This record gives sequence, structure tokens and C-alpha cells, in this order.
Amino acid sequence: MDNIETVLFNRGLWPIVLISAVCGFGAALAMAPLFYWPLMIIGLGGLYLCQKNCEKPIYAFLCGWVFGFVYFVTSLNWIGNALLVEGNEYAWAYPLAISGLPALLAFFPALACYLASKISSKIGRKKIIHNLICIILLLSTMEWLRGFVFTGFPWNLYGYAWGNNLAILQILSLIGAYGLTLLTVIWGVFFGALFVSKIMPRQKFTLAALLIVSGVSVYSYGAIRLNKAEAMTPAENLSIKIVQPNIDQADKWKRDKMMNNYARLLSLSSFSTGGETQKMDGHTTWIIWPETAISFHQLYNQYTKSLLQEMLAGYPQDVFIIGGALLRNEESDTYSNSIIILDKNAEIIARYDKSHLVPFGEYIPFQKWIPIETVSGFSGFEAGQGITTLELPNGKKISPLICYEILFPGAVVQRDNKPDFIVNVTNDAWYGRSAGPEQHLLKARFRAIEENTPVIRAANTGYSAMIDRYGRYVLKTDLFEENKRDF
Repeated sequence: MDNIETVLFNRGLWPIVLISAVCGFGAALAMAPLFYWPLMIIGLGGLYLCQKNCEKPIYAFLCGWVFGFVYFVTSLNWIGNALLVEGNEYAWAYPLAISGLPALLAFFPALACYLASKISSKIGRKKIIHNLICIILLLSTMEWLRGFVFTGFPWNLYGYAWGNNLAILQILSLIGAYGLTLLTVIWGVFFGALFVSKIMPRQKFTLAALLIVSGVSVYSYGAIRLNKAEAMTPAENLSIKIVQPNIDQADKWKRDKMMNNYARLLSLSSFSTGGETQKMDGHTTWIIWPETAISFHQLYNQYTKSLLQEMLAGYPQDVFIIGGALLRNEESDTYSNSIIILDKNAEIIARYDKSHLVPFGEYIPFQKWIPIETVSGFSGFEAGQGITTLELPNGKKISPLICYEILFPGAVVQRDNKPDFIVNVTNDAWYGRSAGPEQHLLKARFRAIEENTPVIRAANTGYSAMIDRYGRYVLKTDLFEENKRDF
């Protein structure tokens, strides 16, 4: 194994840069929907070897940037699909969309490699263990910073490579996504260190033993936790109906299509007499609608509101709509991307406004100097006050999250007012048939385990799901499927 480092990494800068690119591409294949997790371990191990064998810190920076750029271009290229929706005037910017964000995100692993190399050069290049520790701490710290810098974008943290391994994911209940990312970096760098010629055989044996023992321990913990996990059953006297209308993004806001879209939503939400449990005495139904399922036009127009009231009147017991709404704030002449709770009279009894807005999607950073419209076509979105807990009349509590707000570990529920459910509404129609919707769904799975709280997810299209607190899919729709699912 020692010869591998000599053969591959002692041939000048550009072969090392090329290896960095290959490692970034391989690591990206560990993300959803492929989940080739061994390639993440190999990719991170290869990145460690690349930066270690760079003669200058600036060369290590270049290797880290190339790794990151290829990693993010490969795993996030679906973001550009939002510009290809019919009628979007920014289709010309597609190449910039799929390369610009990855180019910025690549600075995080680049800085980690640069600093690790810089520190190692000061303490002596022979002290390999110092470099190994530095790169582990810096890569994982940069992944953590990625969740906060410039509003944060912790998409495809290295720990998401384990997304289809439910046993490994149970460690999230103890250390969260950033902790699992740290473990993934440790495993990858330890693997790479096995090929370092200057590490003594005894040290390599120790690293291999730590790698194997820690991996087996994490898996065993998860397997035991799952073995003891009870099946999720419907809450007493509560039925949940998740509605996925599957409205094409190009048709969503067309005036000649809006009534048809509205009628489809109401039809899917209607009460069925096919033996539903809503007929039980004292039973309550929650109807979950996706992001911006309804607008202020339908809520305040007497005719469309009466259609909504008529649909709700068909339920024999209490019924509430928890759904996404585009609301207009008349006083400030702004819009809010909101979740509202409607009672049986179609009156708003609670409201949450999205607080973590999407740059260039819901607002333009530095709009004074960048006078363009958002990708969504709406301007002037107003941010809400932050994460909150809403309580319904039946005493159940929810933490409402809109679209990518589910993305942020440790920032999805109020610590002093824990909810019974996390309700995440979204619209993944922007991204078509791509890796995007599946990667987005995976974030909800992680949050369910981290917070030990079931997640109810309603998508216009994409994947709607009920996820229990162990990350198991109790129900799940398919992509581009018009459906309603009852729980």
C-alpha cells in the first residue's frame, strides 16, 4: 500500500489536481439517489493524500477547490433545472447556475486543505499525525460553517452518504448531521492514511482498528435502536391526509389554469365515505397541503372561499387544513411564503411566515446593486420571525417548515416548546426528474431522527411522506404522482 502513494502522488502538481477531481466525482456518487457510500470514504481519503503531498499550501488549496467544485457540480447540477421551467426568462443563465454555486461552495474544502497544509508546514512535514488531525478537524469544521455562512447552505454534507443505511442513521439521535459528517471525515481520512508511506505499521494497525471498531459500533447502536423501535401508529382521534396535486410548475400561476388547479386540490382533499376513520366520534382530520397550494386570491374571493367551505363541510367531524399559502401583506405591499391553519369555516386561525428565504429564489441579495427579479417571479418576499410552534385546537403541536427550511440541523424546532410533529411543505416541481427531490426528502429523514419527532411532508410534486422518529417511511408517494395518502 505504501507504493500507491509514491506512484500516484509524486508526479507533480497537475496529476494530484486530477486525482482531486476524480475523488470529488466519486464522493458525489455517494449522495442520493445512488448512495455509493464507499466512494465517499475513498474520495475523502484521496483528498487527504492529495493535500498531504502538495509542496505548497496554495497547491493544497487548489486541490481542495477542485475536489469541492467537482463534488458540488456533480451532486447539485439539478439546481439549474429551475431556470428551464417554461416561461422563465433566465434560462440563459443555466451554465452559471450549475457552476456558480459549486464554485463558491468549493472554497470550504479548499480552505480546509490550505490551512491543514499551512499548519503542517510550520510544525514540520514529518509530523504526519498532526496533518491528519488538522485535516479532519478543518474539513468537518468547514462543513459546519457551510450551514451558517451567507445564510447557510448545508446541502449534501458528507454525512448524507449514509442516507439509505437506516442503522447508521440512528447515530443522528445522539450527534446530529454534523456529528455524522465528522465521523465520515474521520473514516475517510483514516482510510487514506493507510496508504501513507511514512506512517509506521503499528500506527496503521491502530488507525485500521479504530476505523473498523467505530464503524461497527455505530452500526450496532443503530441496529439495536431499530430492533427496539415500535411501529408508528395513528395518533388517537387524529387522521392525517397528505395531498400531492402534482401541478406542473409552468401551469401553477397561469390565470387560465388556476381554477383547474384549485379544483384539483379541493377534489383530492374531499372527504371519502370509503370507511375512513374520520367518522369516529370526536375524530379530527388534518389536511396537509404543499407549499403555496393556495393564494390570497382564493382565500379572500367569496366564490373560491365558498368552494373551500363546501369541501370542508363534507367532513362529519372537526377538520383543519395545514397548508402552504402565498399571502400578500397589504400594508407593506410585500408577499409572504406561509403556512396557514384553516378551520372548518376556512378562516385562518394560525399562520407562520417562512423565515429562511432562498437567495435569488425569494429575494435578491444586495438588490440595490443587483436589480433583477427572483427566479420564482415574485419580488418583495418578507421574512418571518423565525422557527415557532403552532398549537391546534385538539392540543397537538406542530413545527411548520417551508421547503428548504428542513435543511438546517438543529434549527427546525423550538427547544422550549417541542412539537408533536414537524410539518414540512414544499414544491419540488421546479427540479423535474432529477436527484434534487430525493436529496430534499432525505433532509426530512435526517431531521426526524435528530429531533426524535415524526415529519409530515407534503409536496406539490416530488415526494410526500410520513416519516417516523426513527427515519422510517410510514408512507411515501412517487415523483410526479397525483395522490392523497391517509394516515
